Amino acid sequence: MATRCAAAGCGRFVRRGERWCARHHADDDDRGPPNEGFEEGVASIFRERLAQGDYRALLDPALWEVIATAGAERGLTSEIGVLRVVLMRLVFEERDPSRLAQNAARIASVLVQAERAQHTLSGEMADGLAEAVTHILAELGE
Repeated sequence: MATRCAAAGCGRFVRRGERWCARHHADDDDRGPPNEGFEEGVASIFRERLAQGDYRALLDPALWEVIATAGAERGLTSEIGVLRVVLMRLVFEERDPSRLAQNAARIASVLVQAERAQHTLSGEMADGLAEAVTHILAELGE
């Protein structure tokens, strides 16, 4: 069975008996990537907080503030923009044709779903606006 690189987010296959791909291969003293201990520590803290059920403690308060601010925006314009940037970056940076095709298809699928959702939201806003205008005109006619 093929094994993947132990570096967070890498996903590349490794040689038999190895933990790291060629890009993340450990130095001769087998220390591993420089942030390996940090990632394990952060993951253990996250798991502890998750087990306690304290979901507000999972993220830093400043990050919660950023999430709340971003969540207050109406529509999906920012998300659609981010998806387009991610797709372009993937096209420019991915050298493996099979991974490029697979990941580009995933991103494009999510992008289409976001565009459809945006269209639906815009349609609902337009319907709400039309109803409000109709209501105001009806009141003015009385």
